[in-house]
Amino acid sequence: MPPPPAHHPKILFVNEFAPDSLLVADLSRQLLLGYPADRLAWWHWRPGAQREVRDLQVGSRHFWPLPEKWVPNRKFAALKSAVMERVFVPLAARHLRRTIAEVKPDVVWVLAFSWPILIARNAIRKSGPRLHVSLWDMPDTRPQRKTLGDARTCRMLDGIYQLIRQADSCDGISPAVMEEIAAKTERRDVIPVHSGFEPHHLRALEAMSPGGGEDVIRLAYVGTIISEKTFLALLAALNKVRATSPRPVVLEFFGARNYRSRPWFDPQWMVEHGIFSDQGLVESLQRCEWGIVVMDLEGEDLRYSRFSFPNKIGTYLSAGVPVLGVGHPQSCLTEIMQRHRMGRCLSEGGEAALEKFLSDILKTPQPRSFFRDDILQCARAEFNATEIRQRLWTAWGARLLEAGKT
Repeated sequence: MPPPPAHHPKILFVNEFAPDSLLVADLSRQLLLGYPADRLAWWHWRPGAQREVRDLQVGSRHFWPLPEKWVPNRKFAALKSAVMERVFVPLAARHLRRTIAEVKPDVVWVLAFSWPILIARNAIRKSGPRLHVSLWDMPDTRPQRKTLGDARTCRMLDGIYQLIRQADSCDGISPAVMEEIAAKTERRDVIPVHSGFEPHHLRALEAMSPGGGEDVIRLAYVGTIISEKTFLALLAALNKVRATSPRPVVLEFFGARNYRSRPWFDPQWMVEHGIFSDQGLVESLQRCEWGIVVMDLEGEDLRYSRFSFPNKIGTYLSAGVPVLGVGHPQSCLTEIMQRHRMGRCLSEGGEAALEKFLSDILKTPQPRSFFRDDILQCARAEFNATEIRQRLWTAWGARLLEAGKT
C-alpha cells in the first residue's frame, strides 16, 4: 500500500450501496485499502445485500432509506423512474446536503453511477468542500436505457459532465473513458484507476515455481454476468469442447450470484462458491488455470464494452491467473489484451470460432507458468495498485511521507 500520509483528508464517499454490500464496487475497497477508518464517512441510499462482506471499515455511515420497491425494474419502470427522479432524488439530495454539513469532509468523493449522479448534482455546491468524481461506468448503456428511458439516461450523462467540470479532481476507469471526459469537458487531468496488484500478490507471483498441474482444468468466473448472450454462446461451445478435452473441465463461479438456480447451470461440471474476503478470493483463484472475462461480442452495447473496464481482470492477474477473454474488437477488454500479453482473447463471433478458440485454450500446458513473466511485466507497467492509490490520494490532498520515514 502507499507510504503513510502525514495528513489524511476526511473523505465522504457517495454511492448507492452500503460499504458491506455485495453490490458495492470492488475497486472502491481496493482504492481505500489502508485508509484510516476514522477519516472515512460513507453515504448511501440502498441497504446492504443479505450476505455481507467485511473488508472495508468506515468511521461513520449515513443512510437515506430509499424504499426498495420503487427501484425501477421490468415492472412499471417508467412510473417508478419518474417517482425516483421527482420525489426520492430531491429528498435524498437534501439528506446528503445535511450529511455534508454534519460530517464536514475535506473531500466529497462521488462514484458517478445511477441515481447518485442526480443526487450529487442537486446536493453539492461549488462553495463546499473539495469534490472528486469517479467515472467507472456509463449510465447510458443498453440495459439502463431500456429501464430508465433515453431522456433520463441522457440527463444522468449530463449530470456526470456537470459534476466533472465542477470537480477539483476526477478519475476514469479506462483510456476510452478518459478520452470521453476530455472531449465533453476539456479536462486533461483525469487520473487513470482500475484494479491491480498488491505488493504481496506481486511477491507471491515472483516466487511462484512451475508446477506439474492438476488433473482438472479449472476455469474461474468472478462476479456478475453482464453480456449474457455472449456468455451463453461461450458456455455452449465450452460444453462441446470439454467432451474431447484430455482432462476434465470444471467451471467455478465466485461471487454468490446464485447462478446455480439458472437453467443453464450444470452441477456435473460447474461449481458455485460462497462469499470470500478480497484476499480469500485471490487465494481461491490460485487453484484455477484461466479466468474468464466476457464482454458483448456482437457490439450490441458498445457504450458498455468500450468504456467499462472489467474489475475481474485485475482480480485474476493478482492471483497469477491468465485471462480467457471474449469481446468485441472495440471493447476495452480487447484493447488492453492487445497491449499486454496477459492471456488469450477472441474478438470474432461464430460457433466454430468459439469452439476452436476454447479447444486451443484447453490444450495450453500450465498456462499460469506460461504467462507468468508477461503478467509480472503487466503488473509493474500498469497494474501496480500502490501507485494507483498514491495518485488518487495525492489528488485528494494527502501529503505523503517518504516510505520508511515518520
